[in-house]
Amino acid sequence: MRKRKNNIIDLSFYIKKKIYNEFHAMVYKEFNKSIADINYYFRYDDNHLFEILEGAFDEGGPMKMREEVGYTIQSFVLEFSKKENNLII
Repeated sequence: MRKRKNNIIDLSFYIKKKIYNEFHAMVYKEFNKSIADINYYFRYDDNHLFEILEGAFDEGGPMKMREEVGYTIQSFVLEFSKKENNLII
């Protein structure tokens, strides 16, 4: 009797890549800046944002990763609006 090989296709790489591309597009559309510019502006390490998104994916899959993207964009909007309005909170 032969054993069947179960081929499991891991799509997580492609799902993450799609979400990262959407994240790049959202950041550029909203702020006209690249991820590298955002990292420089907030003095983040080069991979800081991606480590946060990776952690979210590990914690809750693509749904959690997309939520984290939304939270991150909202926090950037808040920070940039404070800067534009010279608000100190």
